[in-house]
Amino acid sequence: MHWRWNWTGKGFLWVWLLGVVGFAPVVALAQQDGGTRPMRATSVHTLVGGRVRIQFTDAFRGYLRRAHVAYDTVGASAADGDAVTLPVADGLLDLASGRGTAVWRGGLALETPKADVELRGFRLDTVGKLPLVWATLVTEGELDRTVPLFTATLPSEQLPLRLIGGRVTTLRNVELRLTAEGALLLNQLSEREIFSSNQMVGLVNLIAIVE
Repeated sequence: MHWRWNWTGKGFLWVWLLGVVGFAPVVALAQQDGGTRPMRATSVHTLVGGRVRIQFTDAFRGYLRRAHVAYDTVGASAADGDAVTLPVADGLLDLASGRGTAVWRGGLALETPKADVELRGFRLDTVGKLPLVWATLVTEGELDRTVPLFTATLPSEQLPLRLIGGRVTTLRNVELRLTAEGALLLNQLSEREIFSSNQMVGLVNLIAIVE
């Protein structure tokens, strides 16, 4: 038996339909696997450098003096008059919202009535519901615990953040206040009831290098 196809009639139509139906899933899979799909634009950048400057308020420094707590810088951090600067080690930053994470190098050495301790591994995290600055307490040369020291309030009038030269951005006047855990820690170290939750600590200015 021999099949004859009428290429100008129904036979050609069926072959054409089978070809289209069979080819369509292959095209769909190829597009789903990536290859040709355009990448979605993002305002999230990786922090690769920079520095933060913490300017303590006169009132907070007065509380430290009353509590007989003296501070100095350790590691890569440095004193800058009444302020402290710490290099930025790593993190993420969303230019549109100002939210992100940032790890700061260096830290603070505290001389207190109870013990001499260090606050190291500062980490700003504004991704969560409550923006916080965390730090790890080092007591007598050993890791003690990590505590949320400060709340951080971002100034919305500076958003969205802009890149300078395509690599640098700034965020000014981030307000720091003591958390309940931070106030408790300082009261324990000073052995006095001087510090309280929501107490103003100072302002942070950030200069970040991104990629």
